[in-house]
Amino acid sequence: MHIASCITVCTFPYTLNNIEIYLICFIFVIITSFTKYRGIFKSIHSVDRITFGAEAYPVGVLIATYCFLPLDKDAFIYGMLVGGFSDSMASVIGKYYKYKEIIIFGQKKSFGGSLSFFITTVIISYLFTFVLGVELNIISIIIIAFILTIAELVQTFGIDNVTIPVLGGMTLNYFTYVT
Repeated sequence: MHIASCITVCTFPYTLNNIEIYLICFIFVIITSFTKYRGIFKSIHSVDRITFGAEAYPVGVLIATYCFLPLDKDAFIYGMLVGGFSDSMASVIGKYYKYKEIIIFGQKKSFGGSLSFFITTVIISYLFTFVLGVELNIISIIIIAFILTIAELVQTFGIDNVTIPVLGGMTLNYFTYVT
């Protein structure tokens, strides 16, 4: 579900204006909150830990839209891809392998999940350099992946769904334009 919504959101800069994106995000916060409260769509909300990830994701999209669109589609898309793909891989691999688990704010995280987040982010960054022509060297790609991995590791309760898309776009811009 996370990856499908990520791919959909990546089309927003080409199909919607900012006001339309804000409206969609607002509606989805209401829908996800209501369905969680009423016990509807259990496949989305049935997670074995306390999380606000489903409600937080549209907030992350809204903030990333405000920060990057309409001028910086690359940063917006990059943040969404990292938030969608890297976070999903961390969750799947982390739960499956449970390699070197740690507890952060009462929630389990794992080195295996963080490593998969890092590797997926490196791959996304590397593809960005070739597909979109964003100029990043390998050191910048590794630093970006490291920063985002640490950010994902220390955030719990699904709050990374708000921060990773924005931080992803910001770090991409920093290493593209400042360094």
